[in-house]
Amino acid sequence: MENSPSGQTPPPRRVLVVGATGFLGAKIVANLLRDPTVAVRAMSRKGAPADAAPGAEWVRGDMMDPASLDHALEGVDVVVSSANGYMKESIEIDFAGNRNLVEAAAQAKVQRFVFLSIVACEHAADVPHFHAKKVAEDLIMAAGVPYVFVRAPAFLDQSADYIANAVKGGKFYAVGDKSTRWSYVLTDDLAANLATAAAWPGDEITGQTIDIGWRDGPQSQQEIADTIGDLLGKQLKIWTVPWAVFSVLVRPIRLISELGYDLMRMFLFFRRGAFVSDIALQERFFGPAPSSRDALSRWIKANGLL
Repeated sequence: MENSPSGQTPPPRRVLVVGATGFLGAKIVANLLRDPTVAVRAMSRKGAPADAAPGAEWVRGDMMDPASLDHALEGVDVVVSSANGYMKESIEIDFAGNRNLVEAAAQAKVQRFVFLSIVACEHAADVPHFHAKKVAEDLIMAAGVPYVFVRAPAFLDQSADYIANAVKGGKFYAVGDKSTRWSYVLTDDLAANLATAAAWPGDEITGQTIDIGWRDGPQSQQEIADTIGDLLGKQLKIWTVPWAVFSVLVRPIRLISELGYDLMRMFLFFRRGAFVSDIALQERFFGPAPSSRDALSRWIKANGLL
């Protein structure tokens, strides 16, 4: 760490991680804890989890409770948020909760707001959780909070990894068709990118909207399955749910599941071929993007598929 003009080492910047107990949020915390230039504060509605890594200060906070956000943000320099509600409880957290967080961050005069957004969200108003990200981006800019938007593509891995489970049985489950390409990311890489954005020492990253993706570009599901099969030394049988199924069911499923509706709208957006990352800024700020083969190799190892 460089010394300040007075010759004294400046204190670490305090970074608040919102969504710290989530699948991705926990990885962001782990990355930040390895950085000596930051002091990590992790926010959770229930406090520190039983398996919390040592080194972080845990604070209780709820995005639907503005007073708790004011407390969590006291003395904070940087906010990094990967929180979402649509996969867990309600899409309202993605709208009202983000609005509360933006207002609290503006009131606290944070120096940087690193917000996890989604690639091409401005073109997907009919996908509720994509639209929520664009609304939040607009709120952050309108509030005048210095920001970095890190826009993620499709997650290769999930907390419950249905792709890995299928591969174990020699199968690959595809959505729509085998040929349409869209961009992907491994959550380990995305967490590292978000932590880097939060800890970035200069101001040149401020105001940037950074897409995340792979060096060799978007991939079709056939290409993903072929690479996995090549790395494992076996051929995977691809099972495809055709686009027609999503087109027919997208409206009636809304009567029984908002989440199901949201996901079907997302898959139909993928069909347009617009879910593609421009990785120029990723490589400028975060270094060379991984290739699909590199990411898939690490995913295979993490899931014990070899």
